[in-house]
Amino acid sequence: MAEKTAILTELKKLQKIFENISPDKRSLCESLMQNAAYMAVKLKELQKLIDEDGMIEGYDNGGGQSGRKISSAVQIYQKMLPSYNQVIKTLASMLPSNEKEVAIRSADPMAEFLTTR
Repeated sequence: MAEKTAILTELKKLQKIFENISPDKRSLCESLMQNAAYMAVKLKELQKLIDEDGMIEGYDNGGGQSGRKISSAVQIYQKMLPSYNQVIKTLASMLPSNEKEVAIRSADPMAEFLTTR
């Protein structure tokens, strides 16, 4: 239940950021915003897992091979992050040109951090 609440909170945040998308594009954007909200929450969960468990994990395939490898959480994070960024850029491209950069910074905490330093 907490996950659904987090996704809904993120969706509301995105809807506010992208509220100036023209009405004719709005229905197209709803599913993009839902996907972005879902991915944002999942990316935060993955970050937490990586912080707790580290970036490297051990493995043992049962056939005498064992060792260390990049963690599954890191692999998933690496695959999901570009998708999230692309969805945000797609949403931003539907905004009036003077609002695109602000929207991207608002939706991406790292971009916001880097531009305020």
